[in-house]
Amino acid sequence: MSCSLSLICQINTLQCSSVLDKKEKSVKKLIASLAFITPLASAAQCDLDSQYVQAHYQVSNQQTTTNALTKDQQFTLWRTPHQVAEQGHELVEVWQQLRNQQIRPIRYFQAQQRGIEYQPTEVHGQQDWSTKYQLVSDNFIAKMTLTNEQGEGCERLQNYQLVQGDTKIELAWLVNKKLISSMRISKPQLTQTLSLVSVRFDKADVLQQFANWDSYQTTDYADIGDNESDPFLAKMINLGFIEHGASGFYDANGKALSGGHSH
Repeated sequence: MSCSLSLICQINTLQCSSVLDKKEKSVKKLIASLAFITPLASAAQCDLDSQYVQAHYQVSNQQTTTNALTKDQQFTLWRTPHQVAEQGHELVEVWQQLRNQQIRPIRYFQAQQRGIEYQPTEVHGQQDWSTKYQLVSDNFIAKMTLTNEQGEGCERLQNYQLVQGDTKIELAWLVNKKLISSMRISKPQLTQTLSLVSVRFDKADVLQQFANWDSYQTTDYADIGDNESDPFLAKMINLGFIEHGASGFYDANGKALSGGHSH
């Protein structure tokens, strides 16, 4: 009897061992699968979270020959999936991505709570949504050389470089957030640096801010000629704030697009 029990015990032990081996193999396979899936899931989550952004940036300029610093300037990047705004001290440049993928700009004047609406055909530069959405276009990043990357998930940071003639451009790119961490443009006489100061992902706050701007009284650019008696429009025309199109940022050649930047 004891022998039989002993045999049963051995069989049970082997079966348990076999089950454990299978479980261990399954766990290992699961871990391996998760190791592959987790970065993708993390990137997808970051992309979802970063659809509603309030990112504060600082712009500094330094004269290379004298090391003299000009006054730092700040602006805030706001974005939803189909709207982007660059908010300076006085001006706000808003871009709306339409269903046909065209871009419609609106320029808001915060103190006066007024706005000028433009048509997509009046936009200077490229109709490149990535340029507006993330301050630097995908095409431009593709031209750069990846020097190194660090971190993972939402904090994955890629460092790029590009030399064009006497200009060196260095980009630290939060790839899964689609945000510039820093960008330095170095020329013989001047170095310009764009730095991310802080960022928040609060959908309610972002939507509220766009709603506030949307409540401003607006005038279509094409109708300005019929409204020159409007003191606000007359003043803005004289100051040169009202022109065709709104500003972009950097095109595929690394050049700033024309239009009223307010940093």
